Amino acid sequence: MSSFAALNGAFTALTAQRIALEVTGQNISNVNTIGYTRQRAGMEAITGTARPTMFATSGAPATGVRVTSIDRLGDIFLETKLRTQTSSTARLEAVAGSWSLMETTLKEPGENGLAAGLDTFFTSWDDVANRPDDAAARSVLLGNATALTSAIANGYRAAAKQWDSTREQAAAMAVDLNTTAAAVADLNGRIRDAQVAGDNANGLIDQRGVLLDGLAAMVGGEVRERADGSVDVMVSGNALVRGDRAYAVAVHGSATLADLRSAGTEPPEGWGSKEGPARLVWAATGSSAAASGGRVAGLLDVIAPDGPVANLASSYNELATTVAAEVNALHSSVPGADGTSRDFFAFSAGATPPALSLGVAVTSDQVVTGNPGEVDGTLAARIADLAGARDQWAGAVTEIGVSSRSATRRAQAAESTRATAESQLLSQTAVDLDEESVNLVMYQRAYEASARVMTTIDQMLDTLINRTGVVGR
Repeated sequence: MSSFAALNGAFTALTAQRIALEVTGQNISNVNTIGYTRQRAGMEAITGTARPTMFATSGAPATGVRVTSIDRLGDIFLETKLRTQTSSTARLEAVAGSWSLMETTLKEPGENGLAAGLDTFFTSWDDVANRPDDAAARSVLLGNATALTSAIANGYRAAAKQWDSTREQAAAMAVDLNTTAAAVADLNGRIRDAQVAGDNANGLIDQRGVLLDGLAAMVGGEVRERADGSVDVMVSGNALVRGDRAYAVAVHGSATLADLRSAGTEPPEGWGSKEGPARLVWAATGSSAAASGGRVAGLLDVIAPDGPVANLASSYNELATTVAAEVNALHSSVPGADGTSRDFFAFSAGATPPALSLGVAVTSDQVVTGNPGEVDGTLAARIADLAGARDQWAGAVTEIGVSSRSATRRAQAAESTRATAESQLLSQTAVDLDEESVNLVMYQRAYEASARVMTTIDQMLDTLINRTGVVGR
């Protein structure tokens, strides 16, 4: 190896170690950057050359080291595992959150709950049975009955408000989903162009990874990598993102609880027009884009025709129907003072849910307590003993509590699994300051050694050129 070839070798080593130092410094600088994946400088020896001729002599010797790539130390398997777990967790957490909100609106057990209102109403019948000729007791009964109907209506309205709010969240998330998908498509194009041009696209890939994690949390899907560096995102076998193109989705179907319909069935009376259940569709074609995971799928599960919010609203309707049927069956079985049999409760005319249309149909003088013409409280006592509505509501509340607890436990288990997957990925991709400190020292020493080689060769050449012989003087 000539002296000048040795100088070139030292120079290439200096350059390679400087690049490695810069990459290590980049890692340390981004230790707290969300989505950043650590990088390493890939190096290889510069081999000598050979002359492929008949009279070839030995080629030029090796002349140093070069950087071949800046490698992003990601792990496709662990990234896919984390996105899968994120998708499942987001769906379960959306459902569990809705169950928890439902429990809050019930206010059970408690003095402001509907169970307490039912107990107060039927206890009022006991007071009337004990004092059948007391107008004040009957007035209190009617007041408690009105309060009960208001509580049922308010509970139904709370369920309807939760349904409508969840529907709005799903629609808003579809908009966010489209924005994120468009951003992924744009990054796909930029990454592809950068790789074709031979530029480093690791930063762009990290940005895309963060967006892909966001897509997984919103809609799930499958990420497929292409040879040109771009990725496709598939939802139920259809492309949400394909290369540098994104395909929009939307939430169609019932916009409010009043419009909710089971697909393919005749709507219950008073529930609005047939728009079908809320669902995720492809905006261009209107065909189903049913997601297997993500928060959007969880929100749509919550507002499905057989979902928890619709079932809660149905529970209020059933309770209103049961209370009216039970009380009216006994109250109308005995005529009043004027000889007319009357229902205690009535539903207002119009296509409205029973929970909203239930009302008291009698006045204080028309309340029947027992045999007409007598100071009798036997009928009132029988009504006070009715337990069908109370048992029905207690069963509904118990079912909601059990389902909410089960949904919360599933969400917690899923989150634990997701956290484990995230920890495994971070152990591979996150920056370790201890490791980077060792690498920093290693590359620095290699740089100093290369510089020392260059200094040594320079001194040798100086001696050879300036201190050997006197020829030419």
